[in-house]
Amino acid sequence: MAGRVALLLAIAMVVFGFLAASTEKPFPIYVTIVMHNEDPPTNPDFTQDRETYIWSRTQLLKFASLLQEYGAAFDWQSEWCFLTAVRMYDQGDVVADTEGKNIVRWLHDLGVSIDPHSHERHYNYADVAELIRRLGVEPSRVVGGFLYWPPDNRQGWEKFQTPLRGNVFPDAVWEAEILWGAGTAGHKGPDLFASGVWRPKDRYHFVTHDPDQPLIYIGSYKRAAMQMGGLPELVRLAQEGELDPDGLYTVTIFVPQMMLTDEFITRLEEQVLRPIQGMEQEGLVRWATLPEIAEIWKAEFRECPTIFIPEDQRELIRSLFPS
Repeated sequence: MAGRVALLLAIAMVVFGFLAASTEKPFPIYVTIVMHNEDPPTNPDFTQDRETYIWSRTQLLKFASLLQEYGAAFDWQSEWCFLTAVRMYDQGDVVADTEGKNIVRWLHDLGVSIDPHSHERHYNYADVAELIRRLGVEPSRVVGGFLYWPPDNRQGWEKFQTPLRGNVFPDAVWEAEILWGAGTAGHKGPDLFASGVWRPKDRYHFVTHDPDQPLIYIGSYKRAAMQMGGLPELVRLAQEGELDPDGLYTVTIFVPQMMLTDEFITRLEEQVLRPIQGMEQEGLVRWATLPEIAEIWKAEFRECPTIFIPEDQRELIRSLFPS
């Protein structure tokens, strides 16, 4: 009798284990919305065009308020020109809709990560960080876009391994911790669309993890806005068991600031924010800013690297950066 009971218990445990495994939800994927404004001539010279600045500021306010409603994580990455215009124009009646604060301080107090972004034609990253400080906000330690290919390019991302001093503001010093947006000049080369978090070994071995390298890279995974940055594809791969359940996977939804028309904002809510809200409720995704992802990686994942390159880019990237 005792043997039969033990056998029935063993069978029950196997069946229960099977049912639990079959109903277990995929691990969450971390999602961030990242926005850039650019320096002239890519964007207008906001310092010389107050009307265009006010329009862009108004649309940015609308956009950030909408993201706040959905609990979306937002990294705002600004070039020098818009920041300079904030110092010029954000006063008097202009700041009535931001509680008397300049737009950068208002975004920061909303929970937005304020990241430097620079093409380093004149103002470098330390200069942009200093402009953010002069608006009453301590900048994040995120390098908001950089050149990673070819390895010996004019920028050289390895310089961010040590504190950087400003060109325009020689007394300004800024220290990076996080790299985001590994790209090529004019985005005409093999921009990296990997998902995950790791420490790139060096410029010749960018997709090799080196625990002793001080900078953290956070992948973006096919970051076009209206396609949700490839998020549906990554969620599908997770559901099909194609991803490592112990890995930390990341997706960026990239939005250029000058695209923020009312129509665009409405479409983004319908095609991106609402669908992601459903995924979030199912436990498939979580919102997190880039600095938050870095902290999650260190605290919860013990800095174990995840480097997931899309299948259609895998062979190319591995040929460019052999292990």
